[in-house]
Amino acid sequence: MKRFLTLIAAALLIITYSAQSSFAQYKLPDKGPTKKDIPRNQWGVGLDYSEGGFGPMIAYYLPSGNNSDFLSKLSVAGYSDSKEIQRTDINGNVFIENKINRIFTMPMSIGWRVEPFKADLEGDFNPVFSIGLSPALIAYNPYDQEFFSAIDDTKTKFAFGGFTGVGFSYQQSEGVSMNMNFNYYYLPIMGEGIYSIENNEIKNIGGFQISFGINFLN
Repeated sequence: MKRFLTLIAAALLIITYSAQSSFAQYKLPDKGPTKKDIPRNQWGVGLDYSEGGFGPMIAYYLPSGNNSDFLSKLSVAGYSDSKEIQRTDINGNVFIENKINRIFTMPMSIGWRVEPFKADLEGDFNPVFSIGLSPALIAYNPYDQEFFSAIDDTKTKFAFGGFTGVGFSYQQSEGVSMNMNFNYYYLPIMGEGIYSIENNEIKNIGGFQISFGINFLN
């Protein structure tokens, strides 16, 4: 009986030791970073270059999913007619032939931005798709007046339309990412159009746009 109990005790010791050794060598599977650990877009600044002109932009992002954000972006830019011709007079002064108005645009882009392959692709580069609506304020004043003198004669119009775009983002560090987007805007002017130069009415201030930006992550 004592020999039998001794064998049982020895067997239990061996089983316990084996279980401890196996548990020590076992590693839990890596589940990757949790949602709280993944840096998310918070706000950004950049430069928009379009067919009509270029200017600065500022954007704010609100997470809507693991790889998507609601976005709100405000851009400010001068707008030029594609048919404008710049000339120089005999005194060396530069002017635009037949120009009537200076035009400035301030579109507000409100939409949705998604990185659909963020969880599947390794590395810091990710494709980006965006779509949304864009109301825009247009300000214009007489070109034949000095810039500051013409401010009192500034008039406004509104445009409303939408946009879509594709691009990529590159996460440079945990707090900063860089992005480049190719967008197309359709922004018809509400009511009558405006004139930058004589005999050429502008009815749509949209078009293709390239956007360069830096996003700050949180």
